[in-house]
Amino acid sequence: MNPNSDGTDIQRLVGRALVPYSERPDAAGVARLVDELITAGEALHAEVSTVTAGRRTERAGSALAEWAYFVDAGPTGRGDHANWNHARTLARILRNLAVSPADRSSGVL
Repeated sequence: MNPNSDGTDIQRLVGRALVPYSERPDAAGVARLVDELITAGEALHAEVSTVTAGRRTERAGSALAEWAYFVDAGPTGRGDHANWNHARTLARILRNLAVSPADRSSGVL
């Protein structure tokens, strides 16, 4: 996935993960969703990491650390529910990494 400049692709991706439990995808769909979240998140993580700490918000700084931890740690537990929870956690962190283009252009993330 290549996020577009206005962030709508990321918003849609996050929205796919943050649906009610009754609307979650099957196991293969969750695995694809996790892969897409990680791909988009790695690109955003790299972008936000280039901003000096003094120009980042506390929220963005925390999201950077959380992203690295949760991507490395993977799902906690076994089975479909653990993978679904992992996808939802990644989506919440990705939402915090994704800022509007106007915020990006101001140099403060």
